[in-house]
Amino acid sequence: MKEKVSILNVVKFGGAYAAFVIGSGFATGQEILQFFTCHGIFSIGSILISLAIFAIFASVVMGTGYVNRDNKDFKPYQYFCGKYLGKAYDVVTPICLFLMFVVMISGAGATLNEYYGLNVHIGSIIMVALVLIAFLCGLEKLVDIVGLIGPVILVFAIVVGIITLTKSVGNISEMSKQISSLNIIKSSNNWIISGILYGSYNIALGAVFVASIAKDANSKKEAMLGGAFGGIALMLSALVMNLALLSKATEIYELAIPTLYFAKSISNVLGVVFSIILFCGIFSTAAPGFWTIMDSVSNNILKGNKLKTNICAVATGVLSLAGGVLPFQELISIVYPYTGYLGIVLFVCVVFKLIKSKKNKDDKQKLNKVV
Repeated sequence: MKEKVSILNVVKFGGAYAAFVIGSGFATGQEILQFFTCHGIFSIGSILISLAIFAIFASVVMGTGYVNRDNKDFKPYQYFCGKYLGKAYDVVTPICLFLMFVVMISGAGATLNEYYGLNVHIGSIIMVALVLIAFLCGLEKLVDIVGLIGPVILVFAIVVGIITLTKSVGNISEMSKQISSLNIIKSSNNWIISGILYGSYNIALGAVFVASIAKDANSKKEAMLGGAFGGIALMLSALVMNLALLSKATEIYELAIPTLYFAKSISNVLGVVFSIILFCGIFSTAAPGFWTIMDSVSNNILKGNKLKTNICAVATGVLSLAGGVLPFQELISIVYPYTGYLGIVLFVCVVFKLIKSKKNKDDKQKLNKVV
């Protein structure tokens, strides 16, 4: 029987996954600058490495989430990593997610400050309020919201990147030679490691949310296609933005939000629109990340008590504001690369589980033929 696949759902699930990854680092261009652009022309190789990691991980985890959609006790980390390592991830992941959430809050403050000159606390407070509202609305509405935001941000980023490239594509070769002399914060001095770390840190914290996305899919195939689409679309967007950043490297390498600089350079109206899109991009990662934190706390500590979970959510949001005043660029350079090492272990576990499952399936098919 042919598995039912809705293109609209594939785009929605892929968009929700991409939106989870985008966040303040990607949308502002700061992540792309620190992980890819800093390596010059070799950044293209880094992006292809990350693309493979994203597509494989999201496809496998979404497919697994669909298969286990009716299992309320399904724990993605324990399923892929085993009981003991999985439990370790269940404990460490909420902590890392909170640190990532702090980066999102800092990025929200930096965005409104850099474009509108508002106090950094204003953007941070607005973002925390929006995330709390989204959390109280529940996961289903959250997936619908970020699933819509994701594709919009990707399309907008690609358009801004392409327009910038049409004006400065001839600079890429020269900028590639000069890039090593610029004082850019790097996630790693090696382009291969940067590609692995970028893909890995983004998947390290998303297994629970990514698996949850697929529960509303019509089939396993639809869920897996959604994951693959999200990973590929995300990194193609990153490739365009990376080339744009590389073409303007000497102008943007010290900016907190280089993508906003591109939009403003094209037109003031586009700058205003992009600042709003940027803010939505930050929300699209902050909200799912926050949901994952509170889901873990609720299930493992508060035993599903809704009132206590909501009180804890408000307290966590307020606490994040304290960390959100820290410098945006420095937060990315510290939090993200170290989280990447957690992701490398997780990715190895996912691939191993995939190979093992395929082997068991092949063995079963051979046995059935013999019988």
